[in-house]
Amino acid sequence: MARTTKTAGQPRRQRRERGSITAEEIVNGAYALAAEVSVEKLSMPALARRLDVGVTSIYWYFRSKEQLLEAMRDRALAQYEIALPFTGTGPWYERLRSHFMTMRDLFRDNPVLCDLLIMHTSDYGAGPNRVAYQRLEAIIASLVDAGFTPEAALETYFTLSTHSRGFAMLQRRGALDAATATTRPAIDERDSPHLARLTGAGYSLDPVRDRTFELGLDALIERAKLVLAASGQPSSVAREGVRGPHPDVDGPAAHCYGS
Repeated sequence: MARTTKTAGQPRRQRRERGSITAEEIVNGAYALAAEVSVEKLSMPALARRLDVGVTSIYWYFRSKEQLLEAMRDRALAQYEIALPFTGTGPWYERLRSHFMTMRDLFRDNPVLCDLLIMHTSDYGAGPNRVAYQRLEAIIASLVDAGFTPEAALETYFTLSTHSRGFAMLQRRGALDAATATTRPAIDERDSPHLARLTGAGYSLDPVRDRTFELGLDALIERAKLVLAASGQPSSVAREGVRGPHPDVDGPAAHCYGS
């Protein structure tokens, strides 16, 4: 088979020169590419093609993919700062619900954060883990102040966190699979009459929906209220009188991202 060659008059595509790209541009490009293919499938050659540079230009700033991911995690943690737990002056359950609603919105709208902060938590170094523990401690302290035992506070937070992070992972997986998803066959009314009527009325059988998330979140918070009532412990407000906001819970150390 004859090999295709360029004609003499055809202009040759020029890549950007080394030094014409910055580390910030590389991280921006990595975020954009990872949003399409996932952090797991992100590669340096593919990123170089997207940025129209030689792969050595990327290695000039980041010696390995792990170094690049570390820079991406630093940015992800900074973005996560907007998901403030327990801001405001409302009851603990309202602040807890607001925290997890914000978490869900953040991971849905920023899929790379889901990849970096949920699906690759084992890649955290000692520094990020220490920060996570400090923020988790602040949240647990707030729930203990509300009257929970430390054990019940930790279990309450873990249960809500697992629900929220699991939902975010399902949303992310669904978005990545959407391009290759096949159409579901029609439901046979003879075999599944209830499901057929529901889908015929426009009801979706996809469990990853806002309503599903909120129903689960509210059910878990209602259970937490029962746990608190059963403990019979007065809150710190009842024990010590009304006081100002907790210095950690309403401050930067409270922004727990992965626990």
